[in-house]
Amino acid sequence: MRRMTFLLLPLAAGLGCERGPSPEMQAQLTEISALSAEKDSLLRQVTTSARLMSEISAELVTVADQERLARVAGEAESPVAATRDSLRVMVADVTARIETLEERLAASQRRVRGLQQTSDSARAELTQALTDLQTTIENQKTTIAFLSSRVETLETENVQLATEKAALADTVEQLEVVQFTAYYIVGTKDELIEKGIVTEEGGSRVLFIFGRTGRTLVPARELDTAQFTPIDLRTTLEIALPDTLASYRIASRQNVAFLADAPDKDGKVHSPLRITSPDEFWLPSKFLIVVRS
Repeated sequence: MRRMTFLLLPLAAGLGCERGPSPEMQAQLTEISALSAEKDSLLRQVTTSARLMSEISAELVTVADQERLARVAGEAESPVAATRDSLRVMVADVTARIETLEERLAASQRRVRGLQQTSDSARAELTQALTDLQTTIENQKTTIAFLSSRVETLETENVQLATEKAALADTVEQLEVVQFTAYYIVGTKDELIEKGIVTEEGGSRVLFIFGRTGRTLVPARELDTAQFTPIDLRTTLEIALPDTLASYRIASRQNVAFLADAPDKDGKVHSPLRITSPDEFWLPSKFLIVVRS
């Protein structure tokens, strides 16, 4: 009221007669009163916008901390995602408020410029007050633009982290597949030699006998996994061999002590091969080569 009185006094003093203000002057007085009320309303709205932006800023810090904790704990992000959605709504609300404030302020400035019979001091005071509000609104526009960018950055970072998390999960899965995949093949000696799975080493020549005696079948130095049957060594505890009546030898380096049915004195085994401890059985080699006698 004191400011209003200050604005109106110059007008009243300028009347210069006892009859009261003219209709034109009365209209100016009414306009100034309305402009002053509008200015106060704008100021309250600016204060509200500032408070909302402060809340958004604080919420951004909280969300960032929550996301970091969720990632460390490996928790689902749904509650954090909901908070991000809420932040986007808050930013949109403040942005709309500021746009409305700009429109109202521009209208008030045009009305002040249209005052003709108002004292210079009263018009200058209103003009300055509206200019100060304009400066504040411009600063708020800069702030809300930054906050909006921060929300978008937070979302982008989250999408990137989700992508990296998915890629990491795929990598871990692939590593597990590699780690827990074993291979086996069954065939006759000639078949396995022809495929390059085994080779003969050692032995000695005997007079008047062609070839060598006492040669041993050993795995080839390079093995093609495409020729083997892959299995998950964690779940495959029994391997059925083609002929239950035939006898077989294991040419690879598995630890046969962890077969339920140990090889006989001649090193022969029969179908099926039952594994009692996969970790121990497959430890020497992930490639099982079974030679049919």
